[in-house]
Amino acid sequence: MRKVWWRAALGAVVLVFAVGAVAIAHGGGKKHGGLKAHLSGYQETPSIVSPATGRFKAKINGDQIDYKLSYSAFTSPVHFAHIHLGQFGVAGGVAAFLCGGGGKPACPQGSGEVSGTIVAADVQAIPAQGLVAGDIAALIDAIKHGVTYANVHTDNFAGGEIRGQIGPGKGHGFYGQAVGHGSEGKGKHGHGHGHGHGND
Repeated sequence: MRKVWWRAALGAVVLVFAVGAVAIAHGGGKKHGGLKAHLSGYQETPSIVSPATGRFKAKINGDQIDYKLSYSAFTSPVHFAHIHLGQFGVAGGVAAFLCGGGGKPACPQGSGEVSGTIVAADVQAIPAQGLVAGDIAALIDAIKHGVTYANVHTDNFAGGEIRGQIGPGKGHGFYGQAVGHGSEGKGKHGHGHGHGHGND
């Protein structure tokens, strides 16, 4: 009887380890692979009242960042969109273009979507913040630590009209903080949890 019990227990342990190994193999790399940001004027610093909202999605694939940026309801020309280096509530320098320059596609006007890939050659130097041109590893590390944000610049707000801190998972207005009921498509100004973000 004891042998049967030990065999059953051993089998259960083996099964647990096997399931864990499969989970790590297939899901372990997703911790920072899927990244998102919900952009709104309320996340600028100071906060901006704007009908525009946006959504940023990205995935880190080795030494490159594949991204998609979509937005809507801008009432003035859209000039640029960037990834900035800066934590929540702080304005930071431009680390890489998403559209409107730096070899990336032109920014759609009013509403639209743009996608692309950021590689080492796209990373811009920010001497005041220690970022060296071409250092894609440093940018990826900053993204993983939640200290980057997407920012869209327009005629009306040259410093940025909508912004969103880049973080993992779904429903994050900024790194590690759930947006909750303020997700895109709800309400005139997007997200209910408006917090101050960089205006550069």
